[in-house]
Amino acid sequence: MTRHAASALSAIAIFVLTVATLPLVADSHARIVRLSSVEGQVQMDRGQGSGPERAILNAPILEGTSLVTGSDGLAEVEFENQSALRLTSNSEVKFAQLLLSDSGAKINQIVVVKGLVYLDAASKGDDVYRLIVGDQSFLVRRDSQMRLSAAPAKTQVAVFKGDVLLENQPQPVHVGKKETLTLDSTTSAGYTIAKSVEPVNYDRWNQERQDYSRTYAENEGYGGPNHGYGLQDLNYYGGYLFAPGYGYVWQPYGFANSMAGWSPYSNGAWMFYPGLGYSWASAYPWGWLPFHYGSWAFINGLGWAWLPGGGYGGQWYASNFQNVPKVTKAPAGWTPALPPATMASANPARPTVLVGKAGATPLSVPGGRIPPNFGGVVPGRTATLAAGNSFVKPTAQTLTASHGAVGAANTGSMHPGSHVFAPRASTLSFGGGEIGPTYGSRGTGASSVGISHSSSSLSAAHAGSSGAGGSAHK
Repeated sequence: MTRHAASALSAIAIFVLTVATLPLVADSHARIVRLSSVEGQVQMDRGQGSGPERAILNAPILEGTSLVTGSDGLAEVEFENQSALRLTSNSEVKFAQLLLSDSGAKINQIVVVKGLVYLDAASKGDDVYRLIVGDQSFLVRRDSQMRLSAAPAKTQVAVFKGDVLLENQPQPVHVGKKETLTLDSTTSAGYTIAKSVEPVNYDRWNQERQDYSRTYAENEGYGGPNHGYGLQDLNYYGGYLFAPGYGYVWQPYGFANSMAGWSPYSNGAWMFYPGLGYSWASAYPWGWLPFHYGSWAFINGLGWAWLPGGGYGGQWYASNFQNVPKVTKAPAGWTPALPPATMASANPARPTVLVGKAGATPLSVPGGRIPPNFGGVVPGRTATLAAGNSFVKPTAQTLTASHGAVGAANTGSMHPGSHVFAPRASTLSFGGGEIGPTYGSRGTGASSVGISHSSSSLSAAHAGSSGAGGSAHK
């Protein structure tokens, strides 16, 4: 790896870990987190009076937002330090508090209304994660992984790793690794703690999402950050290139010159938030960082590429969250799309405006990687698309997964030790230079214009090897 690549990727640590906020004051409630995965029927209520609507991938989530999953719905919310909250089917949560204290700590208070959720709390930092069910609250320690099931008469917390504290008790109750706490309102015992964790059907899906993040967000040995929200998607779906005159830029696999007519605003949605205005939500799974930080440029011989900073001339700059994707250099005759006009009104509700193919499934770039079928590991699950804003109730034949125990069919058609996502691999190199993967029969054309791929992110695995429902051996 070149010295420039090491320096550039070290600077990403500063860039990615920048807090995604609006201008801040002490104890600000203006934090923004990310809806990082949507599968099946998922609705989102932004708390602005317009009610629930279909959830859009990469939608910003602010304090007061609610998420509801249908009978086949799966969703993941990613926090700034790459901690994640995951919702299984028939679940509902509300982000009651997304606070940034004047000390820099992030306070996350999430009400679990019903269903089964997982929380994966990062190993570093002083961020606070508190799950609330009725009048009970659970403080999740850092470097902890847990599962919470909320039913009308019973709440159950299973800890896979770390420590969870049950608050609102005469004495705090610790639930440790491989322990399960059960609160049952129909009994006089109050709570019980079992020295075991029983598996459920969604554990495999949670593990796949967890492994995906850990595999592709880690840049150990390349000078990049250990964690950062959206970073894993950049590493999975594309790679960094050194472009003369621009420095290190990022581009999705399969882009190259074949995407010359592409636009940063071609597929997604404009979503309105009081105090924030219309913000762009990209339909591409990698569409978080490139659409809210840095800028896009159309580079001759390369096509569209994302510039995390202002070019390589030292450290890349870090900017605050941007509602609208910034374009610093566009092709001749290109006209940028603008967010919908907003008029002064006492009613803060504004319609969401869909653009292009913003649907229920994430988009892929022709010749690039196909989004993995993470939900395919849930036994018996078959995704059913919703019509409009209403949930479609699947039949018993199309969906049999429940919150019950996992049977022998838990692995489905998967082989033991395999993943639905492609394993990470090293780059190929020749003649002292570095080259990334091929895209089926499509090449990048990068070498012909003097653009080299950085070895930090490019995989020698076939870019399309992780087709929906496919698997790859690790």
